[in-house]
Amino acid sequence: MIRRLFLPGLLDTGTVCGRLMAIRDGFVNLFVVSAPGGLVCFDAGFRQARVARGFQSLGLNPRDVAAVFLTHSHWDHAVGAGLFPNAEVFIGEHEPPSLSMKLKRLERPRPWKRVRDEQTVNAAGLSARVLHTPGHTAGSVSYLVENRFLFSGDAFRLRRGEAVPFLRCFSRDMPAMIRSIQKLASIEGIEWLLTGHSGAAGDPAKAFRRWRETATEPPRREAHGP
Repeated sequence: MIRRLFLPGLLDTGTVCGRLMAIRDGFVNLFVVSAPGGLVCFDAGFRQARVARGFQSLGLNPRDVAAVFLTHSHWDHAVGAGLFPNAEVFIGEHEPPSLSMKLKRLERPRPWKRVRDEQTVNAAGLSARVLHTPGHTAGSVSYLVENRFLFSGDAFRLRRGEAVPFLRCFSRDMPAMIRSIQKLASIEGIEWLLTGHSGAAGDPAKAFRRWRETATEPPRREAHGP
């Protein structure tokens, strides 16, 4: 009941399309892509045992994860990174340290790598374009993979298939979040939107329609007195 009311789009563990899979860890999704050189995760969940069971149900091994791309450092997206001992972990260069970052860094022999806006990162034969999308946190990033799949974390949420901002209580900087959604809406060719808490959308044109319409509206002319 709670899930239907507050997280209606959350995906169950399973295949989204082709070699793209979702794992549900309570109220958050992480995504796994089968790449030529191993598995690549986008976000990592927070309960390692639950995520491990998700991997098992998909017939996957966490030790085969070559890279983890974190959208931000909040515990529900980042704590699970400790499950992947062989993975490089990437996070936005402007993301401030969080408790989850500090704890997981102590567990891992290799430090997390910082990535910058418009950087292209190649991992396990997969190419990910980094997009700085602040708002939810100061250093949140989204990842565009193969110019088809947009992993947005908490840059926005989906409501009835449309992209909308998170509630203000979950947004560090609402004006920045609006600008980030507009930035993502301007990208052509996306086929799938993959979010952290509100599932996926296979119709990005519908999801971003009002943001694109707003961006193309002519500027209003100021009224002048006689």
